[in-house]
Amino acid sequence: MAMQNNNPDTQPEGIPIGGDESQNALRFEDLTIDDDLPLLDRVVRYCRSGIALQRLVHVKMLAETAETVGTTATLQTLVPLLNPLVSDPESIIRQHLASQLLPISITCMLGQNGYKVSDILANPADPGRTYYEQGYKVVISTIVNHLNSLITDSDLDVRRSASDALAGLALQLKSEDVASIIVPIPMRMAHQSHKQSSKDTANSFQEELRITAGNLLAELAGASENGLIPADVVQQYILPTVLDLCGDKGFRVRRSASQALPRVLAGSSLQDAEHRILPAFLKLSRDEMYRVRKSTGECLVDMSRSLMLLASKEDHIASKERIRKMRRELLIPVAVKLLGESNKFVRHGMMQFLGPFIASFYPLDDGDTALHTILPKSADFCTPPSDNSITGGIGAQFFPHASSMVSRLNSSSAATSTAPTPTLASLNQTSPELSEIEQLQQALPQYLQANRMSILSLRAVVAHRKVNPPDEQDLEAVISNLLGYFCGLAQVKTGDDNTDAEMRVYCAYSFPAVVLLLGPENWEGALKGCFLTLINPNHGTDDKSTIPPPLPVKRCLASSLHTVAHILGPSTALSDIMPMFVDHFFRDTDDSVRLNVLKNFSWLLSLLPAEIRSDYLYMWGANVKGEEILSAYKRSATNPMLLNWRQRDFVSRSMPDMLGLVDANMVQEVLWPVIQLLLTDSVNIVREDAMWCIPLLLKVYCPENLDDTTKDRRWSTDVCKHTITWLKEHVLGGASRGSSQNGKGNFSQRQLYCRICATIGLALRFADVASGYSDVEEEMRTMDKEFHASLRRSRNTDADQSGPYQALSSAERKHLKRLLVFEMLPAALEMKDDRVTNVRLTLMKVLQIMPKDVRGTSSVGQVLKQLEDEVETWEAFNGNNEKENESQNHQAQSVTSGSMNTNGSSSHPTSDGPPPDPRTISHEYAAPEEMSSVMQARMTKRFENTKNTESNASAEASGKHNLASI
Repeated sequence: MAMQNNNPDTQPEGIPIGGDESQNALRFEDLTIDDDLPLLDRVVRYCRSGIALQRLVHVKMLAETAETVGTTATLQTLVPLLNPLVSDPESIIRQHLASQLLPISITCMLGQNGYKVSDILANPADPGRTYYEQGYKVVISTIVNHLNSLITDSDLDVRRSASDALAGLALQLKSEDVASIIVPIPMRMAHQSHKQSSKDTANSFQEELRITAGNLLAELAGASENGLIPADVVQQYILPTVLDLCGDKGFRVRRSASQALPRVLAGSSLQDAEHRILPAFLKLSRDEMYRVRKSTGECLVDMSRSLMLLASKEDHIASKERIRKMRRELLIPVAVKLLGESNKFVRHGMMQFLGPFIASFYPLDDGDTALHTILPKSADFCTPPSDNSITGGIGAQFFPHASSMVSRLNSSSAATSTAPTPTLASLNQTSPELSEIEQLQQALPQYLQANRMSILSLRAVVAHRKVNPPDEQDLEAVISNLLGYFCGLAQVKTGDDNTDAEMRVYCAYSFPAVVLLLGPENWEGALKGCFLTLINPNHGTDDKSTIPPPLPVKRCLASSLHTVAHILGPSTALSDIMPMFVDHFFRDTDDSVRLNVLKNFSWLLSLLPAEIRSDYLYMWGANVKGEEILSAYKRSATNPMLLNWRQRDFVSRSMPDMLGLVDANMVQEVLWPVIQLLLTDSVNIVREDAMWCIPLLLKVYCPENLDDTTKDRRWSTDVCKHTITWLKEHVLGGASRGSSQNGKGNFSQRQLYCRICATIGLALRFADVASGYSDVEEEMRTMDKEFHASLRRSRNTDADQSGPYQALSSAERKHLKRLLVFEMLPAALEMKDDRVTNVRLTLMKVLQIMPKDVRGTSSVGQVLKQLEDEVETWEAFNGNNEKENESQNHQAQSVTSGSMNTNGSSSHPTSDGPPPDPRTISHEYAAPEEMSSVMQARMTKRFENTKNTESNASAEASGKHNLASI
């Protein structure tokens, strides 16, 4: 988009303007940006530039600058800049200016009191805010006026951006000011000249303004669902205006109003819903314009959801039943009518939303709030899940209706997109509110946590369905009126192959949600036929041949097959699901289908009786070790054996769950060979994900988990010895010391071996916390009561007791500790003198996270003390040299800096970065011989003066160190 200012009268400041053309010409210094200017001065200068690109870049920096310089500078310097930018000739600048006004407003109102913009946007409902009155007055008098001008802009994108900002600002103002400050803006727009002829050009623009007003009113009404906008504002001002727009002469305005009605309904009363909103919606569903009717079909899901939210606010059971009856008797006939429409666009639009509409009858009376109570909360996140988080994973498959389906309404969530996404907290910044088991959980890889939460969520949904069955009348209405249409999507024939394939995808996507609603008791018949038809389009026809379904359908089914099996139960899964899985999915050639099969196979296997799991496990082992996955040689000129690494990584990530499903003999015969291939893979992430299997593998081999006979104990000893011997031979590769053998791969292999030891130590620590090991109880006596109570609570939750890396029996703990201390750690402790610094650093961190009784052994304590002294010496050495460098001239600084980078910084890499290239170890990470001798002499002297008791005390304290850095 060309951005030039051709109007000299409106040219912003920044370029001299005079009568001489030579003075008006751009100079080279005008085209460059002075990066040496302070941030505030730079923004002020270039927001007034005559070059549109410079203005655009610095308008995007307004919000960041406001938060950086603070409230006072924002009010005095930045707010006066806004007036000329509001009327900037470039629409893209006005658009980005509108998006910056919300965070600027928050800085003006709340920045003086220490609030952060991101925190406020993430939590708009905080009742304990203290407003800065001067800034608040500037916002409601100046910035709101700017938004009022921008929302009536001639450019559509500018209006949308301003609408988002106004909707977001309404959540930040005092609730008593929303009706007088924000609501009048869309109300004035909604009543502008809607009685004039629609053929007039000026009136066409007025119609667009009314569409924008309808979208903004919908966002304001939607905020009332969570109490962010007072309900009386919706009932007195927003509802009458939206109902007026439903009767507008412009069909685009009526379509916008139909999309706003569900949002308004959630904040209205039962009387308004029954006598005003639903009749208006029914009238729009019979509108003469097909686009309006199509829009009502797309909004049926939101309308059903809003009635569900309205029912949750009613205290009387009779009122709840009355609302459910209205939903059943009014909305289902609308859906049936639209499905039988003569206009194909209306009919296809309703087909698209039919599955989510059926799923909306599931008894989720409190909407997404209730969904958060059904799905278990992860203790691995320090912040509660956002509203959007429920739409992923299990929530998306079972509850597609739990959040608004019509995304074309310009949601104010776009204005709050700067809110931080919840991420795993760094254990370097451990919060005192986290219990010990929560800290340990954060040390686990993310895939283990995700798998664990997914299976817990699936179990929670199935349990909720058993305890809270859907209303019988709702089920009867759905089965008799809508189920036939839904199952017909699997074999629909519209005359257009692309449309047919698209409808089958919609059916496959919503299939788990429909099965959850109807339950296993309604599986036989239409639902089962629909499932078989989705897999084989020729099912139920005279043609007995099998033809593949559209690839998107198969991919969708592959990702949800395990969820359907869990809903139906073990017997139905064994008879109906597993045969289809083996025949049509197990050996599929498509990568996406195969990835989902690898990811979800353990979930299916867990449903089967133990006596027949081995049959499917043999098939799985043959498939995994076949040419398509672990034995694939998809070569290219640059990266042989790397093109399918994601499939191998999916196998690695599925192994921890597989190990707990079969007996030790099957593990040794089928799973251990697969783990061997994964631990020697050429891709690092595959090896690192596979190493978390080792503690679980050794746990399976515990003699107490076998028959209590001498033969089985000897077998356990032999397989454990074989496993550890293989790890030393193939992971270490015969170069455990690393003093002279530094061949390709040995650097990462030695680190991997250390990390495998860390996984066993972490498993022991999980067992200590989960089972109340005596040493943990001893440490807990020194904790404060709040931490103690948090730890106790974490033990009693199902989420903390199930899944890998949880409770161990005393025999299992003794077994793992014996293997770790006497078999695994001695080879790792030899790496204390490894020539590669990253190996020694990894070993130190591994020893720090060991359980207390392991750290307390003399051999571990001495090595840990030596490595910690080395790190401390390097840090002190680097600090002293930096001080010396500061006093030297620039030339000397550059010389000594180069030597420092070689001898100091490079020899103390951080654990967060990628491991170094083994080919560069001798140059970059191995210290020169002189420096090594000096440092060794210092360390030896310090170590000789250190007593063993001090070493043990340091080892105990080091258990609080970073767990995630292993």
